[in-house]
Amino acid sequence: MTITLRSRHPDDLLGLGVDLLEQQPRTRYPFRKPLPVSTEEFLHAEDALGALVAQQESDVIGHVCWVGPLSGSDTVNQACAGAAGVATERLAWVSALFTAERARGSGAGRLLLEGAVQGIRDAGRMPCLEVLPHHGAARQLYLRSGWRDVTTVRPLWLTSVVGDEGPDVHVMLHDPV
Repeated sequence: MTITLRSRHPDDLLGLGVDLLEQQPRTRYPFRKPLPVSTEEFLHAEDALGALVAQQESDVIGHVCWVGPLSGSDTVNQACAGAAGVATERLAWVSALFTAERARGSGAGRLLLEGAVQGIRDAGRMPCLEVLPHHGAARQLYLRSGWRDVTTVRPLWLTSVVGDEGPDVHVMLHDPV
C-alpha cells in the first residue's frame, strides 16, 4: 500500500497519542515515561511550525513536527547555529518523529523525516534534531539521510529525568544538499 504525507489535522491528535504510547515500550521513545506533559503538548499541537502525518489509505500511521529554537537550550541552539553558519532564529528542530507499531518497517519514518527536512528548508530554516544513543535505529536513519553530529550534550530535560546517570544526546544537523 502507498504511504502519503499530509499536514496534521487537529482531529489526528487523539489517535497519534494512542500510537505514540503504544510504540513506546519497544522503542523507548519518548524516553520519559510517563510523559511529563500531555500527548498534545508533546506533539506540539499548539506551537509547531509545521507538522505532518503519514497515512496508508485512511489510517494515520506516523507523525513528525518541527519547532523553532529550543527554549532553555542555548548551548544546543548555539552549537547547531554555529555549525550551520546561521543565526539561532533560523533553526528548526525536528520533533515527535515516530511511527505506529502497525507501520514498523514500512518506510513511513524515512518519508516523514524527508518531509520535515523539506518543510524546514522551504521555510528558509536549518534542520536540527536531538537523538539519544539508545535510539540506534533512528540514529542510523539520520546518518544515512545526510545528518551529521554537531555535539553531544546533557540537555536540561534529560537531567531532570536521569540526573547525572545515563547517556548524553547527539545533536545533529542536516546540511544543505
